[in-house]
Amino acid sequence: MKAFTVLIAEDDMLSRMILERSVVQWGHQMVSAVDGEAAREVLQSQNVDVCILDWDMPRMTGIELCKWLKSSESKVVPYVIMLTSNGRPEDVQAGYDAGADDYIVKPGDLKYLRRKITAVAEMVCPEQPERQKASGTADAGLTPLDIHLSNARLLRRNES
Repeated sequence: MKAFTVLIAEDDMLSRMILERSVVQWGHQMVSAVDGEAAREVLQSQNVDVCILDWDMPRMTGIELCKWLKSSESKVVPYVIMLTSNGRPEDVQAGYDAGADDYIVKPGDLKYLRRKITAVAEMVCPEQPERQKASGTADAGLTPLDIHLSNARLLRRNES
């Protein structure tokens, strides 16, 4: 599995530290930002594969950042996971409408988050099927929508 660069945009220090430690333990590179504007600056200057965005951040919300990422202004198209305490059905829909690829309500399950990042990594750089089965990562919770979104992102990356 390919090691990814994961951007964590979270203004809560404890939540950010837990996510940072987890992402590094999972074998990925990590960069973090304390607000949405700092996250946008990272995205403009670095190649990021996966973004984990909180909704409620100063200077730019996760929703605003997600909309910017999916706009024509942005040349990067990372996989976006909203990780937020906003869990009402209309919040979840707003997250997907803004362009999030996945939506996890806090407190999120770190095992689920890891499976999602692993699934994205395996779509981009798949291992041999025998190794996937042996490592227990063959079924990482992928849905047909996940595969479609991944393919669309790869196509958009290749066009830019």
